[in-house]
Amino acid sequence: MRTKIAITFAASLLLAAGISRAAEDFTGVWQAFASESSGGRAGPEYTAEGKTKIADFNTKYPNLVEPGSYCVPPGMPTTMTSIVSYPIDITQTNKRITMITEYDDQFRRIFLDGRKFPDDYPETRMGYSIGHWEGNTLVVETRLLSEALYGRVPRTESTVITERFSKTKRSAVKLPNSPVATHKAIDDDVLVLEITTSDSSLFSKPIKTTVYHQHLEDNAMLEYVCISDIWEQALDAANKK
Repeated sequence: MRTKIAITFAASLLLAAGISRAAEDFTGVWQAFASESSGGRAGPEYTAEGKTKIADFNTKYPNLVEPGSYCVPPGMPTTMTSIVSYPIDITQTNKRITMITEYDDQFRRIFLDGRKFPDDYPETRMGYSIGHWEGNTLVVETRLLSEALYGRVPRTESTVITERFSKTKRSAVKLPNSPVATHKAIDDDVLVLEITTSDSSLFSKPIKTTVYHQHLEDNAMLEYVCISDIWEQALDAANKK
């Protein structure tokens, strides 16, 4: 009886603090192995304003240099939708989920403590993420994103990304493994990420993508050394006579 009272009291404290009890635990290392998109290969459907924004950007930079070649991380939503073999390490607590991605050593923090979006936070590539639980599904909204008018899914400061995290089993995913998903899964657990990118200034309708991640050993994460290559190239160039 005392144990039940203590658990109930603890749950009440969490609710009072704006913290919802986790229905699922996503802690672990995960790697995307399959995905499906509502837009297919055609890509986004742009509004007239969106077409103008993209055209103006392309006119200003007709010879676009790939940002990744200079270790510029893609940010959201590409970080979470890319099938490029890089794992994601997730650590979960009641108040926050922290994600570290091998891809460009990016990180995310998803706040679960009931807070609102801040008024004085700068726009960034990864944005600001707040989550809540709907049953066994974690729903995350990301705002405060910096503008990036290149790539398959461009964004502006008005972009809003909504994610729904849940779990299933591999037998429920009727899709083949990506050829670059080289790691071996340690069990049949699959992390399902349904991601919707909305921006009325760019897209005539939201872009919806579902990505499936397999569960890996916790030592699958490696160091991403892109920036050191650029430094070594600069070092060589500086020492050429």
